[in-house]
Amino acid sequence: MAVKIILCLMPYYRRYADGCLFFFTLVTYHRRPLFGDAKARRLLREAMEATRKAHPWTTEAVVLLPDHIHMLWRLPDNDTDYSARIGAMKKRFTRAFLSSGGSEGGVSTSQQRQRYRGVWQKRFWEHRIRNAEDFHMHVDYIHANPVRHGLVDYPKQWMFSSFNRYVEMGWYELDWCGRIDLPGSTQYTWLD
Repeated sequence: MAVKIILCLMPYYRRYADGCLFFFTLVTYHRRPLFGDAKARRLLREAMEATRKAHPWTTEAVVLLPDHIHMLWRLPDNDTDYSARIGAMKKRFTRAFLSSGGSEGGVSTSQQRQRYRGVWQKRFWEHRIRNAEDFHMHVDYIHANPVRHGLVDYPKQWMFSSFNRYVEMGWYELDWCGRIDLPGSTQYTWLD
């Protein structure tokens, strides 16, 4: 079964486009494995849902690892403000996480003066999807990420991912990707 993908195509020099797809990576402060905890995963889901309710988007693909998340979002037409969405989501999660007893990483005196909390890295990675090939490449990257980091042998084994939804749509075979041994791959200990 083929998956129909509608992409907006535009000149490469433009950063924003209405209704387009964007790939994001958000990383925890000092790569702390916050999302090894079920409560932190639940709080992140709730923060995403509350933010999406206020400022809609469609999640095309996602994977949550212990210390970062990759997401591929489709924004609505006439709305390109992904930065406000991510900022609101990070803020909601941080407040809920800290108020529920979660701890933050140590921040410098300068960061404290700026009211910075040691939960997320300050910035995030963003990439506008340019065409169908770029879309496929980023969806594959998202779903192979737990294998690349040594968390599982196959993407199907990682439950914090949209991989199985893509299998149901016919995009992947269930045993797609297999064990990848890449030089420099990060190995995590997953305690859940």
